[in-house]
Amino acid sequence: MKIIMYHYVREKTKDLPFLRYLSFKNFCKQLDFFEKNFGFVKYEDFINLKKDMNYFKELKDKILLTFDDGLIDHYNFVFFELLKRNLFGLFFIPTRILHQKKALDVHRIHYLLGRYGGGIKSICFRSYR
Repeated sequence: MKIIMYHYVREKTKDLPFLRYLSFKNFCKQLDFFEKNFGFVKYEDFINLKKDMNYFKELKDKILLTFDDGLIDHYNFVFFELLKRNLFGLFFIPTRILHQKKALDVHRIHYLLGRYGGGIKSICFRSYR
């Protein structure tokens, strides 16, 4: 079994010109490629794996999709595409954002880098505007 992990799957926005993300169009192309060349782990496969670890042999070349950090992108883009294709994926949601109603530090950093870019030049030039 191969596990493919995703974070940002979205469309380009003017607010975050430097954000590193996978476009929704390319995400769909990846799903097409994986389906054609490997196939996907289905929900039933996942349940069978829980019952019998030897079931891994049945899933040798299959793809398991995972989505980290509970991003709104996953709901706005990914979730409905998976439903449309009848695909299974695991979504991992950090509890801090629910309990403390506060973004993770890593996402704050991604936001700043996505908004202003990285590196000394981009930071220095932008701070003098």
